[in-house]
Amino acid sequence: MPRNMITTDELAQFKSLAVKKKVDSMEMYLIGRNGYKYNMQEVGVNVFGDENYSYTVSLIHRCYNFSGQNGGKYRNGCKFEQTYGYRVSRKDIEAFVKKYPNGTFSNGVTFDDFLRSRVNSISTQRQLAQRQPIHGQVRQQQYNYENRGYFGNNQMNDAQLKALMIGFGSILALIFLIMVVTGFFFRHWIIGIIVALMMVGVFGAIKEM
Repeated sequence: MPRNMITTDELAQFKSLAVKKKVDSMEMYLIGRNGYKYNMQEVGVNVFGDENYSYTVSLIHRCYNFSGQNGGKYRNGCKFEQTYGYRVSRKDIEAFVKKYPNGTFSNGVTFDDFLRSRVNSISTQRQLAQRQPIHGQVRQQQYNYENRGYFGNNQMNDAQLKALMIGFGSILALIFLIMVVTGFFFRHWIIGIIVALMMVGVFGAIKEM
């Protein structure tokens, strides 16, 4: 990664500049305005009111690892946009400057590096957004299954329960009948009453279903 050499005095001058001045300078030089490509002297006049500030404009870009001629490098239809399908805007420059208020000359990070990370982040967010509806459908299906009784419905469960109770009631009725016929009911009437009460309770519950 390229690393520009910045002196202590240059760094102090760079740090004294307002964020807006840095962003204005970089936007006008790197992107341009209204389709017009500005050189550093023109940027100096428009941002600082004096073409002699072209050195300051140059310093701003050197502190952010720019070297050589970069006028209009990120204008509409630029190589970066053609490669990544992403149009660079003032917001990108502002985010870059705010993230690295003291420049990137010391760590080698370039504006291209920063832009690529933003493109990757946006791509990841879009992929997650596309997956969410699918996950939502799965959760809704799971919710429906749970409310219906896991791969069934409440009507099926009620029918199964009713059949089970009828079977249990029939067994109790058979036992009660045998107890009466054999005389067991009269010899052990407490057990007989319990069986009779259970039978009545079961058939009463079935009737209410």
